[in-house]
Amino acid sequence: MKAKNIKPAIVLTTICLVVALLLALVNMLTAPLIKAANDAAANEALLVVLPDGKNFEKIELTDAYPAAVEEAYRADGGFVFKMNVTGYKSGLVIMCGIDTDGKVVGVKHIQTNETYGLENELNGAYIGDTLDSIELVIASSATPKSLTSQAYHEAVKSALQAYVIANGGSVDTRTPEQILQDNCNAALGTEGVVFTKWFATEIIEGIDAVYTASDNSGRVYVIGESFIGVKADGSVVNLGEADETVIKTADTAINESVLTEITEFPEGIGTRTVKKIFVTNTGNYVFELDAKGYQALAGYGNGESIKIKLSISADGKIIDCFTVSHSESKGFGDVCATEEYYDEYRGASASDIVISVT
Repeated sequence: MKAKNIKPAIVLTTICLVVALLLALVNMLTAPLIKAANDAAANEALLVVLPDGKNFEKIELTDAYPAAVEEAYRADGGFVFKMNVTGYKSGLVIMCGIDTDGKVVGVKHIQTNETYGLENELNGAYIGDTLDSIELVIASSATPKSLTSQAYHEAVKSALQAYVIANGGSVDTRTPEQILQDNCNAALGTEGVVFTKWFATEIIEGIDAVYTASDNSGRVYVIGESFIGVKADGSVVNLGEADETVIKTADTAINESVLTEITEFPEGIGTRTVKKIFVTNTGNYVFELDAKGYQALAGYGNGESIKIKLSISADGKIIDCFTVSHSESKGFGDVCATEEYYDEYRGASASDIVISVT
């Protein structure tokens, strides 16, 4: 019986090898053609975005350039920069031409994986802009939170920053998140420590935001544009013009806020959405919630819910809210997981809540 099974196995293995060889051959033949087509599109785009450009020379990129910039060219008549950014999907490649005065003279995408085609409308936007004048342009059929529009803006801004660097200047290419982390480290006198926003369980007066060091070395309090560090031992660093009493009062309130889990839910609270309840020693509540979004719909999503933390004061007003995790569609679920969106609910009571559509 075993001998009879050998021949079919040999035939199947031979077929698999032939198919694999054919696929490898096709890839070997088509890869150069695809590369040549992409290179031709990129070369043609150089003149599209810088019509007066001549004698293009490639610029060697350094770490000083924005991360989005993949290629840079110097020419008689200006510069061309190629950026790769992420909108709703990765792989949005944009060419931007800048004249010798630092003004955008042409911009066009040469590759895209976007779904809605908004990038087509944005081709040609930002003409005449400089690094000092550039503002976000939103496609007419998009919302202000359009990821395609934001990515296009990021690309053009990166090109304008690259222009300054290519001409021997310097520019801050850090992201807002990087700037925040650097400010927190500077305030606390640390280096390379990661800071996360404190989930508020108490109402803290006079403080705009609090960030906690991942190594438990202390906290950073933000008042306006000032960052004030408080070490784990309570000593204040970089106080500046801030009121020390306000800072220390806030730090004490946070240190003394203790959560106790309520193991038996009060009558009327179901476990379908509310998973855990905690109460602080000051009478505030913290809820861990499981919300059903698109991904939780039967036959549609992956079954994952949206996990949220919500704190409510003793008098029934929302102190803070935070999205712990979600797997909703990009550009929808993540829009709700922002400080801007949370601010619509902070301080609200049950009678104030209305549905906020993103």
